[in-house]
Amino acid sequence: MAKYLFLFGIFIVIVGVTSGYVAGDWTPLPLGLIIAGGVIVIISFFLGTRKFWRRRSTQANLNALTATIALVFILGCLNFLAIRYEKTIDLTENNIYTLAPQSKQLVSELKEELTVWVFNNPPSQETKQLLENYQKQSNKFKVNFVNPQQNIGKAEEFGVESYGEIYIEYGDNTQFVQQVSEVEPISEVKLTSAIQNIQRDRVSFVYILQGHGEPPLDPVQGGLSQAVASLKQQGYQVQPFNFAEETNLPNLANSVLMIASPERELFPGEVDAIANYLAEGGSLLLLLDPDSNSGLDPILEMWGVQLDDRVIVDASGQGQVLGFNAATAFVTRYGDHPITNPFGNGISVYPLARPVDALEKEGITATALAYTNEASWAESDTTQEQLEYNPERDRAGPLVISFALDSIEDSSSDTSEEETETTEEETSDSNNSGETNSEDKETANESSDNTEETITDSDNAEADNQTEETTTDSESETVNESSDNTEETDSEETTFPKPSPDARMVVFGDSDFATNGLFIQQLNGDMFLNSVDWLANSDTLSLALRPKEETNRRINLTPQQAAILSRSAIGIVPLFGLILAMISWLRRR
Repeated sequence: MAKYLFLFGIFIVIVGVTSGYVAGDWTPLPLGLIIAGGVIVIISFFLGTRKFWRRRSTQANLNALTATIALVFILGCLNFLAIRYEKTIDLTENNIYTLAPQSKQLVSELKEELTVWVFNNPPSQETKQLLENYQKQSNKFKVNFVNPQQNIGKAEEFGVESYGEIYIEYGDNTQFVQQVSEVEPISEVKLTSAIQNIQRDRVSFVYILQGHGEPPLDPVQGGLSQAVASLKQQGYQVQPFNFAEETNLPNLANSVLMIASPERELFPGEVDAIANYLAEGGSLLLLLDPDSNSGLDPILEMWGVQLDDRVIVDASGQGQVLGFNAATAFVTRYGDHPITNPFGNGISVYPLARPVDALEKEGITATALAYTNEASWAESDTTQEQLEYNPERDRAGPLVISFALDSIEDSSSDTSEEETETTEEETSDSNNSGETNSEDKETANESSDNTEETITDSDNAEADNQTEETTTDSESETVNESSDNTEETDSEETTFPKPSPDARMVVFGDSDFATNGLFIQQLNGDMFLNSVDWLANSDTLSLALRPKEETNRRINLTPQQAAILSRSAIGIVPLFGLILAMISWLRRR
């Protein structure tokens, strides 16, 4: 019966579909026939398969089908959540697949649209992935892939000379980033630096003092070539400066003078020039080791900075884990300042550093940048074999290695101006009263002259002698007063002018952290570059952790080594497996 009902239902459905299709109008009649036929088919299916649903195999298959549908549904939900809320874990050494905080901050704070033009289509997977990471930070970051052979006009507009060149466009400005290839993919360091440079409204200069035994700028041990290269990559114009060649520092806005641990003392005239440079709004970066004798004590005293000649010893053992000795200060605590705010509890190291102190000084704001841990101290005698803390001669930690100092408007200047005006008014009043007294004296003298006409010649002679003595005494007093005034003038000439409110200073008790090799360790480079950025008044730009260059871990093999490896993979490894199989077969026999 169920079989006949099934056929009848199919027939009714076919009639309904045919009538509606032929008539061209799906009236209630054909729709009713289709629905009725479908109901009949369903009834016949349940009547004929009642025994089928009671079988064990049917129930097992149905459970398996339900579990499969549930698994597919769960996986679909997980895939949707993964796409909607993407989260990746970067396990590479320098997090090369994760944008650095500086890159994220620069792109998220874009004020207008920035376009990246990649004249390489199709791009490599690494280039595409990195640019997509940038695009996720802001909708103002645009990317265009252009084939220079097909879009010749756009290539000529940017002056493209080679396949794979990358440019960025921001407003009316364009800048070349790099040329990518299969060997050299796009670099986050270069792209982020280009984005930062194209947003600068000025060119900043960094002058590095030379000529007094400072570290060289060459790529040698103890040199500053890595620091110089990073500064240039950040868009700075870096120039060595020597007072033997130029007497005065260039008076340029947003310039920074860097003095790194001179071995010989600066001349007084050079110190005067640096003081005048600060008075005109310049900024100063000092990296002074314990054995450095810079001769800058007058300037440091004017800013309230004191340097301790003792060497910081870190007995916590944290630096030894990373391969440093106890004379290397291991820093994980930083002050509240734009230079160090992005660091968190990151690591920076300072070998053979000295403590730095800042006294309260009117018109100067000082902020500590880096603190040592409580297990450190300032050692006065580094010649002893076993370094131990001596409370009588050593200084207990934690200690400050660096200070950032900012010159502000001095409120006392207004008060001094008012006092000067008051003094001038009092002086004018006293002069007026003096003139009145002199007039009275002249009147009295005229009357006395009339009564003194009877004085004898001898009295006149005595009066002349007294007058000559009085004149001689007054002349000697005048000479003494003039000599005193000259001495006061000389002492005033030796005083330095007050720093400009735009002047800034950062003082480190160490210069080794910025030298080649140590510059790339942990946060050392970020500490140095952020200090220069702050000194250059780059408050509008981001002070954050910069992207790191990818470390080249490739192994360069000679042809002989490559041949040995290929033969080992083809012959030795399979032969070793065959030997093990034969040994196993012999044991079973």
